Parts: sequence; structure tokens; C-alpha cells
Amino acid sequence: MKIIAGAVLLLILVTACASANWKNRTTANPRTAQSQEEQRVFDNIDDEYLMAKIFFSNEERKAYKSLQVDGEKRLFLDNFWRRNDPNPVTADNEFVNLLKKRIDYCNTYFTHFRAGWSTDRGRIYLKHGEPYEIVKGRTDILAKHGQKDYQIWKYRVNSNMTFIFIDLQTHGDYRLIFSDNDELESSYPDWLEYMGEDFDPAQLY
Repeated sequence: MKIIAGAVLLLILVTACASANWKNRTTANPRTAQSQEEQRVFDNIDDEYLMAKIFFSNEERKAYKSLQVDGEKRLFLDNFWRRNDPNPVTADNEFVNLLKKRIDYCNTYFTHFRAGWSTDRGRIYLKHGEPYEIVKGRTDILAKHGQKDYQIWKYRVNSNMTFIFIDLQTHGDYRLIFSDNDELESSYPDWLEYMGEDFDPAQLY
């Protein structure tokens, strides 16, 4: 009888421990109850890819392009957002939430004939947030495309990046012509000609 009683007690303890472990696992990952759709930036997979591509490494871009089925592409994107979640133990993906806020800002201030988040200024804002300083000016009349409005964006907190945007078509869609210290962006080889002879490069520093 003592053996049977001991076995029953052991079974009760094991069951209790298993129940506790399961409870801990479910509470440690509150996101299991949340739909995956809420952890996405866009419902449309094409827009979702264009957004994620801004942050993709070259290897990730190649891997995504090798996928043929939408289901595989969606899984790839879902995993990408999940890997970049700075605090996986919370119910929200803070990285996705931050991007959604920045998208709203871009669409409010940079939209001209296309969604603000898809513009050159939108792309830089999505990646780096609000600039430390914005210098606005106008190129001189002898510049490559005449007098155009330009903006210099400077990032100086935890980085040292500089970007120049020019409103080449004069309708508010500023194009990136110069980038410094962002490996994923490039500059026009003749960007100085776009600025004109009166432009002082010291403004970039």
C-alpha cells in the first residue's frame, strides 16, 4: 500500500509540475493568442515586401526573390518581422509598431502623387527616423537643372549620416541625390552639379 500511495503522490506531483510549466510557457509568450496579421505592416504582400526590402540585407533580398509561392513569401516576411522584434516577450512587435507610426508621418508630410512612405524621403525616415537637423535651400540658377528647392538631412545622434534631397520636378517629390555613411544608399556621381557652383559643401557637416 505504501508503494501504491507513493506512486500516486509522485504522479500528482509530475502532473502539477507539467501544468505549471505549460502555464509558464503560455504566459511567457503572450503573442501566441494574437493573430499574425496584427504583427504585419501591410495586408498587401507586395507592399509588405517593398517595406521589408528597405531593411533587407543582400542575402535576404536574394532569398526572397528565390521564392515562387505567395505562402512562402508571406512566411518569410512574417519571420523577418519576428526576428527584428526588439522585445519578443511582449504581445506587440515594437519594431512593426514603430514603422506604422513612421508610415503615418511619411504619408502625412511626403505624399505627392504616391504614398509618402514609398518616396526617397519616406525611405530614409522609415530607416532612421526624424533627422537631427534639416537645412533647406535653393540651388543656384546655373545648377544642372536650374533653381530647385533642396533639403539636407543630418543625423548626428548615435550616427553621422547626411542626405541631400532635391525637388527636381517642382511638385514636392524630393529625390535623393547624395548619401553619406548609409551603406544601403548611393549618391549621384555628379551630385555637386545639381547643387550649383554657389553651394558650399561645408553645409554637410
